[in-house]
Amino acid sequence: MLQIRGLDVYYGKLHILKKVSLHVNKGEIVALLGANGAGKSTLLNTLIGLIVNQGGEILYQGQYIHTLPPEKRVALGITLVPEGKGIFKPLTVEENLILGSYSWYSFRKAKLLKETLEEVYTLFPMLKIRRKQLAGTLSGGQQQILAIARALMSKPSLLLLDEPSMGLAPNLIKEIFQYIQKLKRELKLSILLVEQNARSALSIADRAYILETGKILFEGDAPTIAGHPEVQRAYLGRDIDADVPL
Repeated sequence: MLQIRGLDVYYGKLHILKKVSLHVNKGEIVALLGANGAGKSTLLNTLIGLIVNQGGEILYQGQYIHTLPPEKRVALGITLVPEGKGIFKPLTVEENLILGSYSWYSFRKAKLLKETLEEVYTLFPMLKIRRKQLAGTLSGGQQQILAIARALMSKPSLLLLDEPSMGLAPNLIKEIFQYIQKLKRELKLSILLVEQNARSALSIADRAYILETGKILFEGDAPTIAGHPEVQRAYLGRDIDADVPL
């Protein structure tokens, strides 16, 4: 579904992404892990077109998209849930959701908008209950759910998630990751998940990549990555020289 080949991205003279190559197959969750400053958010912003790459190629469903503007990438079926949620706090929950349909909505599609809202409310019943509530008055976990639901309003095939667990309590992190699994299972979405919570990400991912200082350091299926000694030391909080189970 998604192929990235030899991606190079610069901020001025700083070489942020260095010949990065990865892929996401249809219907799978792929985790992209790495420390702060590794280039994870830069990669997602480049995929959606907010940052222009200086080298390499991005193919989505066989089409080259690295020269397309963000709105055309969204129309093709790629949607980003940004770090920090990016919801419009002065607007209601439902107004935020409706904004997510901007890539396809018109007055002639009012019925489809209503149907899409109901589909999202079925996935996230809490949002229907709070649909008239101002988004800024939701809890942190509820705001993250709203951000994901708003992304679904664009009818994506590929969902890009940037640090969905950031700032959330452990019980809410578990809930968010259960929702991500639900999106794969029920909507058959392909998901590229950027996360610092490596343990949670690897528990739901099919495959994973480790990004370090702009380069892919390791890649493989999630259990293999989780079992790699260097990954365990750096990201799972385990000293492999100590006999302590994960």
